[in-house]
Amino acid sequence: MTYPTMLRLTGYGSKWSVEQGDSVDLHVSCDGPTTYRAEMVQLIHGDTHPTGPGFKERAVESAANGTYPGRAQAIHAGSYAMVTDRRPLRVDGFTLQCWIWPTMPTKVDGYWAPGPQTIMGKWADGVGYGLFLDTEGRVSLRVDGHTLTATDPVRDRAWHFVAATYDAATGRAVLYCEPQIRYALDPAPEPVEATFPAPTHTAVPFTFAAHPRDVRPDSTSLEPGGWIMTEHYNGKIDAARLCSRALTRLEIETMKLGAAPGMDERRSIGPSADLGAAVIASWDFGLEIPTRTILDRGPYRLDGELVGAPARGMTGHNWSGAHTQWTAAPHEYGAIHFHDDDVDDARWQVDFTVTVPEHLPSAVYAMKLTTTDGDEDYVPFIVRPPLGTPRAKIAVIMSTIDYMAYANEHQASNFGSLEALVYRTPIMAPANVFLSVHREYGYSMYDTHGDGSGVHVSSRLRPVLNFRPKCDSVITQAPWQFNADLHLIDWLTEMGYEFDVIADEDVSYDGLERIDGYNVLLTGSHPEHKDGPYLDAIHAYKERGGRLMYLGGDGFYWRHTFHPGYGRGEVTEMRRCESGIRPWQAQPGEYHHQSDGRLGGMWRFLGRDMAAVSGTSMVAQGFDVSTYFKRTPESLEPRVSWAFEGIDYDERLGDFGLVGGGAAGAELDHVDTTLGSPPHTMLVATSAGLHTDAYLTVTELILTNAPGFTGTQHPRIRADMAFHETPNGGGVWSFSSISYCGSLSHNNYRNNISKLTANVLDHFAVDGPLPQPDPAEVRPRGRFDSTPALNYHLPEDVAP
Repeated sequence: MTYPTMLRLTGYGSKWSVEQGDSVDLHVSCDGPTTYRAEMVQLIHGDTHPTGPGFKERAVESAANGTYPGRAQAIHAGSYAMVTDRRPLRVDGFTLQCWIWPTMPTKVDGYWAPGPQTIMGKWADGVGYGLFLDTEGRVSLRVDGHTLTATDPVRDRAWHFVAATYDAATGRAVLYCEPQIRYALDPAPEPVEATFPAPTHTAVPFTFAAHPRDVRPDSTSLEPGGWIMTEHYNGKIDAARLCSRALTRLEIETMKLGAAPGMDERRSIGPSADLGAAVIASWDFGLEIPTRTILDRGPYRLDGELVGAPARGMTGHNWSGAHTQWTAAPHEYGAIHFHDDDVDDARWQVDFTVTVPEHLPSAVYAMKLTTTDGDEDYVPFIVRPPLGTPRAKIAVIMSTIDYMAYANEHQASNFGSLEALVYRTPIMAPANVFLSVHREYGYSMYDTHGDGSGVHVSSRLRPVLNFRPKCDSVITQAPWQFNADLHLIDWLTEMGYEFDVIADEDVSYDGLERIDGYNVLLTGSHPEHKDGPYLDAIHAYKERGGRLMYLGGDGFYWRHTFHPGYGRGEVTEMRRCESGIRPWQAQPGEYHHQSDGRLGGMWRFLGRDMAAVSGTSMVAQGFDVSTYFKRTPESLEPRVSWAFEGIDYDERLGDFGLVGGGAAGAELDHVDTTLGSPPHTMLVATSAGLHTDAYLTVTELILTNAPGFTGTQHPRIRADMAFHETPNGGGVWSFSSISYCGSLSHNNYRNNISKLTANVLDHFAVDGPLPQPDPAEVRPRGRFDSTPALNYHLPEDVAP
């Protein structure tokens, strides 16, 4: 079968969570067919596996339903900074200088975006002035059509000081490129000279890390100012300066100090009196790090705009290592890391708008897009009730932060050891092939940029091809995240439950009010990525008697923040530090979020154990086959026996399912009071001893490399079903496995997993507090005498 490298029909919505009575804009690219059809549908079950209930959707009447003219829309990837054209930038003579840390000085054959790279300047279509890297990795100065190039290429991932002077009176140009560290056998970095005519000035902006393609903006484009950018740079830029004349080498060294941070009649604007009159701009990227603005300390306040959400809070050329948090030493964090494949917003035109009626039930919907040629795409969105007005006793929290974290993941084509991870040959879908070619669609937080640096910012303002029904993960060869969460939506629908659907971003922004009033909250299959306000709201909800059903695995693992420079839930950030299962790790000194300056990484290492949220904690992952649960003697105790009514003690719980063939699989959580499980947690069922050697212990639990950390050898590798009470008549039930919800529909929903889930949900959904346990259960408990024996040996009845 030949897979296409083009998807002719795709789109995205302006929102992923829409309130009843509100609207969502649809942005569509239809490349080829002259028209396409849009139809609103309710999504119920997105899994097309032949042994399951099959794909389910319901048509919904909407004023937006209809046929629309098709048009191709392009994504212009790449981050850059732009300063609008102003008179002071139209210099005749000048000095440009900055520090650079290039990460991809030359682009390998076949790279998706080849060519030279812009460092900074005011240049387009052969006109203007600026500093660049040529295709051989050498720094060059361009003045109109003339180029002066350094002798030697720059070194990747190393700081270099670069400067260029141009004397308008004589036409003399001088270019400097000097590595911060010169090794013994490096050639001496000598300046080069040439003579050029003066630059021509146009209305193009002054830019960093890219330059406009043309000297006139595109009036039809939604790119900032209408400027389409090209020749994007990969790497850091720090301490950028522009002066209005050719400085001497001594003055260039002095100008490294930049403009004065504050001025009065006793101080010059520059680092010296002579330089004060020459300063045009002295950009300090260490200021306003959480924003999309770059600030100029110079006299003209030539502040600029960042596009593409490049990485800020990055160590600069002068980073000493004494401080690892940019808020403590912003002058050492004056670098911005730009990438040619950053995407913050596709910036497509709006094709049509969907108005959500106030009476439309809260559920998961999508605009289904089709053409007469057989093209098809879905653009999903969640419809939530107005704030403070729950319409049901049950609420499902869809994990939109997680969908963003995994958005357009490239594991199928980028992971070199994927076969070893999944224990089989991965099967790539057409979307995987498309994304491997079309890097402009952006990455997930599990990917690295083209230059090898980790992706720590993700946006939903672009087509996200795995935020779709009918989508399987290359990891599990089954639904993952959004499509896997539809397993739960389908079960609730088929079982006749009334429920509202909300998003985790709604909980983050609205706090406790968004969930207050629901008797029970249900998570999806994999609520891994969460921000602090979400966890605060869930904690407050439980403390007030709310009930939580944790229907997944690997929950509440990574710390996220939303970028304050964008709209509600549009852009999220995560930094991977020195812990956790991670496909990349941030550079030293760059573990703190640009969004708020606080440490990123795992919540566990920030004092918020995931088990304190759900009762169980991530322990292992494996992607070959899933298995089942066996009940423990604790499941017979009155505190939890109600959950197993109609289920025999010896039954295998979930030895079936659409994700790996069982209810316990993919990623697993276990009870461990030393990792935050409340000491009164009851371990009622477990998959201990039932996993293969494809299941490996999470890295943060391995302090010393040693044999024995695989599924057939280590007692910790298991999924534990667990229950614990919370104050004021609340409770938490943890199912602790990503594959769990894939077992709900087995045998037309008549199975022990469906029965168990319904028993817990019915018990949790009642009005009023849960029944109080026997007073004898109220007693002091310590961590170790409450930790289940399963942490230390395998009981005989669950041994392999």
